[in-house]
Amino acid sequence: MAKAGKGKQKEKSEDDQLRDADELLGELGREIWQLERKLVIEAEKYQRYMIEQLDLKREIAQLGEQMDNEEKLTANTRIEMCRQYKAMQTELCHRIDLLQQTIDSLRQELETQRVTLENTKQEKDEIIAQKNKKINEQKQQMENMAILFGTMLKETLEKMSHKVDGQGARVK
Repeated sequence: MAKAGKGKQKEKSEDDQLRDADELLGELGREIWQLERKLVIEAEKYQRYMIEQLDLKREIAQLGEQMDNEEKLTANTRIEMCRQYKAMQTELCHRIDLLQQTIDSLRQELETQRVTLENTKQEKDEIIAQKNKKINEQKQQMENMAILFGTMLKETLEKMSHKVDGQGARVK
């Protein structure tokens, strides 16, 4: 019986082993299923990561392109502003030159007018001096004539008075 017990034990242990193997196989299957599930989740995560990475690369490329466009626009704007500044500077220099020429011309004209005014004043003063001299000469001449007339009148009156006195004495 001991032999029969041993054979059963052996059979039992084979059954146990089969059961243990089945359980182990089930556990390994579940573990494989969990690992496959994790692998699918990780693959999905990786795929989303790759898609996000591609989106980011596209966005970076777009931003780089926008930045290049902005830099070109900025450079063009800077170039245009420099051109306008130089054009304005040239125009202002030209205007300054024209205004300086106008100022110089007006200064020369002013100096000419001053000289003309001084000459006119001098001529006026000379004319006034000549007129005053002529007036004084004529006053002097009039005084001389008045004195001469006075003298002549006095002489005539004296002669008339002598004649009247002489005729009055004769008439008496």
